[in-house]
Amino acid sequence: MMETAKFQSFHVELKASAAIDRSQIEALFAAREFRTVADLSPDPFLVVSPEDTVLFLNDAAHKLAGWSDSRSGATFATFLQQSNLDLDDFLAAAEKGQAQGQVRARSTGRFYRVLRRALSVGTDTRGYHLYWLHDPEGWDRNRRGTGTRSGGRSHQENGETLSFPSDLRSQIDRALKAYARSFRILLLGESGVGKTAIAKHIHASAGDPARPFVHVNCGSIPETLFESEMFGYERGAFTGALQAGKRGYIESAGGGTLFLDEVGEIPLASQAKLLKFLEDSTIQSVGSAVSRRVETNVVAATNRDLHSMMSEGTFRKDLYFRLATFPVNIPPLREREDKDIILDALIARANQERGRLLRLSPDCRATILAHSFPGNLRELRSIVEYLDIVADELAETSDLPEGLSTAPFEDSTIPLNFPAGIVDSLDTSEGTTLKDLSRAFEDHIIKVFLDRYGSKRETARRLGIDIATLVRKTTRTAS
Repeated sequence: MMETAKFQSFHVELKASAAIDRSQIEALFAAREFRTVADLSPDPFLVVSPEDTVLFLNDAAHKLAGWSDSRSGATFATFLQQSNLDLDDFLAAAEKGQAQGQVRARSTGRFYRVLRRALSVGTDTRGYHLYWLHDPEGWDRNRRGTGTRSGGRSHQENGETLSFPSDLRSQIDRALKAYARSFRILLLGESGVGKTAIAKHIHASAGDPARPFVHVNCGSIPETLFESEMFGYERGAFTGALQAGKRGYIESAGGGTLFLDEVGEIPLASQAKLLKFLEDSTIQSVGSAVSRRVETNVVAATNRDLHSMMSEGTFRKDLYFRLATFPVNIPPLREREDKDIILDALIARANQERGRLLRLSPDCRATILAHSFPGNLRELRSIVEYLDIVADELAETSDLPEGLSTAPFEDSTIPLNFPAGIVDSLDTSEGTTLKDLSRAFEDHIIKVFLDRYGSKRETARRLGIDIATLVRKTTRTAS
């Protein structure tokens, strides 16, 4: 489960009330002996002067923040904007009077505990501020001798970068409980939102990750081969069959997870064959007269509107209810508040293979985060990979792919184009109400949006109504 990193407690032998003469502290930070000892500390720390300038960083802080000695004397505000450290969470806590919190290194995605201690100087109430960072995850890795991360809001699963906002995290937590009880899970969301990565995460988190995980792209299986691919076939079952026969996807997933990706693409005629397995957990290979039981967890995914397909008769209702014991709705990237976390995790992943760390300028970062991401996580990953190739150390907006949009939606204005004479053609006979007339215009608006976006789910989102309401209205129109 993705949680905020847990941190071990530690103590700093400095008292907030300690009054130190300014000349003493300036001499301390300038002393070669102090710098030598400070650089031996594995924990980064920095000192900010009463004038709010960055006075001192030890070697660990320099490396973590990507901050060179030549920039000493810069304002703390400049440091916050241009360094590799994201202190937003800590500063929010500091505004509430808290002296500790957490920061995140943008280049690695790792979280650090930070303590702030004030050193007053004579009667100056501003004083110096010491920021001490600690990486308990790194300490825990060294202690255990393993590289596995145990916390944080983002991590990688089989090469996929995952980050779960609180609402999605709670859905996935419940999905894990459902999975543990062999209930089926249906992942719903646009193309590129990370359905495959979440399916792998559920599989790996719910048991031994070495169990089989069989990923079936249902949309790539021809209808004529669906039965033999899913259930397998016996020797000599049909012309061209392998002499030894072949195990199907379902049997190969025994004891593990069968991931039915793009389940909405299964032809209607093939859906009944899958339904039988979901009802009794038995399969019958092509060419065999014997049924055998296969125990496997089933996770399905689709970017299609299955409710609309059921209304249209292209997806079986009984199959839907067998698959959707626990549905999980995955929001598109444009609606998520953790885009910055995901972006930093992707940058961190790129930096693992780079000779020089890749950083984003503030303008470049803002432009990326303002993009509407019609391709969702897949598009964001592509943008980072592009920057990895074309940028040196600091990526600017000029390095971004051509045509990257900063507008929430490129075509946000939709001409409704009411047909000529629509008003004249309205039924104005006795008994026709304003509600009837309003419905005619409403039906036309819905049709325009459906023609533009092609998806009932997207149309409902843009019109500000739920999908069930839209399905009801379109069913009314069809009848």
